[in-house]
Amino acid sequence: MAAKSKKQRVAIIGAGVSGLATAWHLHTSSPEIDVHLFEADSRLGGHAHTLTLDTKNKTADDCTNGNGKQAETDKTGEKVDIDVGFMVYNNGNYPNMTKWFDHLGVKGEDTDMSLSISLDRGNTVEWSSHSLTGVFASPANIVSPQFHTFLRDLLYFNANAGKILLLPEDHPYRNVTIREYLNREGYSEQFASYYLIPMMAALWSASVEDVFSFPASSLVEFMCNHRMLQLFDRPQYQTPAGRSIQYTSKMVEILGEKSHTSTPIVGMKKSVKGGAVVYELFTTGNKSVGLFDHVVFACHSPQALSILESVTDIDPNLLKSLGKIEYADNVVYVHSDRELMPQRKAAWGSWNCMGKSDLLTSYHKTDGKTKHEAMEGAASGFGSKLADDSNGHTNGDVSHLEGEDGRMRGVYVTYYINRLQNLETETDVFVSLNPHTPPKKELTYRRQIMAHPQFTHETHEGRAEIKEQFQGKDGLWFCGAYMGYGFHEDGCRHGFDVATAINRVPLPWVKEEKQLVLPPPDLARFTFEQNNTLLRKLKDFITYRIPVAVCRVFVTRFLKNAITKGELQLKLNDGSLLSFGDKTPCEGDPHPVIARVFDDWFFVKIATEYDLGLARSYLDGHFLIEPLEKEEDYHWTLRSSTSTVKDETNGIIGDPVGLTRLFLLFVGNRDVRTIGLRSSKQHTMANALQNASGLAISKIGSLFNFLRFKLLMDNSERGGSLKNIHAHYDISNDMFRTFLDKETLMYSSAIYDAVAAPEAVGSPSSGLVFKGSLEEAQWRKLDTLCDRAQLQPGQQLLDIGFGWGGLSIHAAKKYGCHVTGITLSVEQKALAEERVKKEGLEHLVNFEVIDYRTFARRADNQGKFDRIISCEMIEAVGHEHLCEFFWAVEQVLKYDGVIVMEAITTPEMRYETYIRTTDFINTIIFPGGICPSLHALVDAAYKGSTLTLEHIDNIGLHYAETLAEWRRRFNSSEKTVRKMGFDDVFMRVWNYYMTYCEAGFRSQTQHCLILVFSRPGNRALVPLSESRSVTQMKALTEAEVNQWLK
Repeated sequence: MAAKSKKQRVAIIGAGVSGLATAWHLHTSSPEIDVHLFEADSRLGGHAHTLTLDTKNKTADDCTNGNGKQAETDKTGEKVDIDVGFMVYNNGNYPNMTKWFDHLGVKGEDTDMSLSISLDRGNTVEWSSHSLTGVFASPANIVSPQFHTFLRDLLYFNANAGKILLLPEDHPYRNVTIREYLNREGYSEQFASYYLIPMMAALWSASVEDVFSFPASSLVEFMCNHRMLQLFDRPQYQTPAGRSIQYTSKMVEILGEKSHTSTPIVGMKKSVKGGAVVYELFTTGNKSVGLFDHVVFACHSPQALSILESVTDIDPNLLKSLGKIEYADNVVYVHSDRELMPQRKAAWGSWNCMGKSDLLTSYHKTDGKTKHEAMEGAASGFGSKLADDSNGHTNGDVSHLEGEDGRMRGVYVTYYINRLQNLETETDVFVSLNPHTPPKKELTYRRQIMAHPQFTHETHEGRAEIKEQFQGKDGLWFCGAYMGYGFHEDGCRHGFDVATAINRVPLPWVKEEKQLVLPPPDLARFTFEQNNTLLRKLKDFITYRIPVAVCRVFVTRFLKNAITKGELQLKLNDGSLLSFGDKTPCEGDPHPVIARVFDDWFFVKIATEYDLGLARSYLDGHFLIEPLEKEEDYHWTLRSSTSTVKDETNGIIGDPVGLTRLFLLFVGNRDVRTIGLRSSKQHTMANALQNASGLAISKIGSLFNFLRFKLLMDNSERGGSLKNIHAHYDISNDMFRTFLDKETLMYSSAIYDAVAAPEAVGSPSSGLVFKGSLEEAQWRKLDTLCDRAQLQPGQQLLDIGFGWGGLSIHAAKKYGCHVTGITLSVEQKALAEERVKKEGLEHLVNFEVIDYRTFARRADNQGKFDRIISCEMIEAVGHEHLCEFFWAVEQVLKYDGVIVMEAITTPEMRYETYIRTTDFINTIIFPGGICPSLHALVDAAYKGSTLTLEHIDNIGLHYAETLAEWRRRFNSSEKTVRKMGFDDVFMRVWNYYMTYCEAGFRSQTQHCLILVFSRPGNRALVPLSESRSVTQMKALTEAEVNQWLK
């Protein structure tokens, strides 16, 4: 006779809907499994919490489990049962819950799910979806242009929101937040504040700040699947007749002694028994509750994390993933105070969102510009900072959840329980979460705390990691509403998912072969197609498909002629692959650059705007560069030997090193045609159209960009320069801190300890081998600038464009100089002054916000300064104002004074074309900026002053390494940057900017020069002629380089 097999023991922690679903299926379908359900509370159900209210005495008592019968209605109407964390469901969207309730014998009754919005106590807007009367509950809505704008956008949203779900899964736009989505799609503030944001806050019990951070695609998917994007044929919702106590009581009967209430699990111990992993669970007092083969965490993720942290050999990555899943506490009031409802009874809905309009419109509008495009120049703030860094979390401190400044300070929700749960009482009963003003004490039945999951990017990331890497590993399982949208069906389904994964028995209502649990409905495509009328299809054909088809032909032909060396591959959505080039190494790179094109509008942008169109296409997420398979496949100059940050690739920015490779490919193919051509001959006919000479159709777009640049990018003394500087430098000091060196905060090229690479290492292209940290390199650069200026103790130094004060502080602290710094950046000045004060150098350093021309006209500044240093400020001057700059600095320079200028320069052969066109840098990054040629600077010095160029250094290759390190630090700080309120577009802008510049310096087609100017005969510059300044060391061998790196 065969030995009887031992029962598997399964512990389920948490008796909410997930835990109950898991326990029910394992217990009823698998007699070979011994199930034990542990709950910290004295009842089962979790959020499914039934109270018995005495409406006369304003008291509330818990309904206890186990009565197993329909609650009796008090004939006087004074006592009623209500659900606090109420359950609503429908047949279409809650398939597993409805079938489960059928099996349990739990009946449902129809409920109303109307929504109401009331802002500023009804003074700004008040409406309800309950009826047409509710929509126009306020007569002002009938004639209000703002309300009409909201209705128009609502209809547009319902018709078009589903498009985001038709994008490929790896499309960057599928990851945008609600804040970014509203901004980029051009929705009005009225749509956001009158509907979407308060509605989301109500659905997910989330703060406005967290709602803005929710993934837009998840919201749209939820709304599609719940048929919230259609005006008609919406599902009829139900709620348990007799409240949720009916189903929890059934579960008490079914589980019997297998359910353990008032038994919190506080720790566990992992061990191996008979070659299998088992877990011993402990409750309070370190009391063991037994050994188990499987442990199902059906509790909230913070509780699961707390328990697992007690296990000595738990995988730290599991703890990290659980830690990403965010929950937020909410103060819940059960009351009868009408003051927490809309002012007009006609505007009452089942879900009533009570908000403050000034806190619901904090996303950045597009100023009427074209949808889907990042704003540019001084109007943009350089990218898209859309909010402050407040997130409204309380970190467990419930004292700050409610009130005017609480977590829900923007909007709170009051549920009208009479309508939701069909109460048979004349007394109004409400449930409010985190109200701005608590209900009157004499009208309050109960106050309690409930936690809800928050669906941020981190939560999505954490739950994906758990599903893919840890679900079921070593007998540990995780389920909960946080694994889906946060609703009862999500908790129910994921509980069943875990149960069926353990016993491999399908749910009794599942008929499809190979299915164990009914999947969630997928109505996204159906909803969009239903709204996609013939007129909309015609519009799409004319405005999208035809331009794409035409421009694709132009761009494909252009790239075939433009890319002759190396290889560029375009991977399109239809699976096709376009390849350009001869596949020979270009700039030392033998591997193809692969661009994943997500949106065919990519071809239109390039065809109509050329290189600026390429930039805008990347910023909009139309394409990303795919990474190479192995790190060693990257050219050695692109692999850092000075940084610990390695892989920066993600779905938002793609492979940033790949962007550098793309630009190097373009440079290598662009410059191969210029060999032997004289600059004057090549650019005789240079004009605004020359930039697009290889792509005829883009000439119109290039001309338009150039005209806009000339008309709007003002570098004049009266306001233009100030506005342009503000657009870049006054974004956020904290943002710049994420990637600049931590000691000097210099936003300019560093000078690393570097030697030339031997041919054996650098083949086929040469480069520098760098050593040391960014911090060390920036100190070396500061010393170099001071050395080139021959700075002496006690001298008067003018620091033009002092940034965050690194050079000024260094000159005052090391040399005892009296430093005057001028800038046009208010934020930089504020932080620089803090740093000066911290160093105790206020007596030596003075900063001022002023234009250099205004400063030079002051009589007391004439001939005042011994030395002037301008570090990467000249690029903001503009070509037309170079002579003015040299005139201004000579006015304030002593006769024997010295000027040191660090400048990013453009090669002469491209300069004439460059100043007559626009590009990514002077349009988006540095509005109005121009990187002058060396000849332009020397010529301006000749025309505007008596100054002469005395000395020159080229540190361009050092700038390439500096930019690469900035980029690595910036990307490793992505979470910090996002908490400051910056979005996906901002992340792509900065990566494009840094890689774009890095490629220029890396290929030595852009230079960074340190220039020394003075009047002729200046004896102070004699040391610059010493042998150390004019000779070069013998090149090192490979062995010597390796030794030097140690």
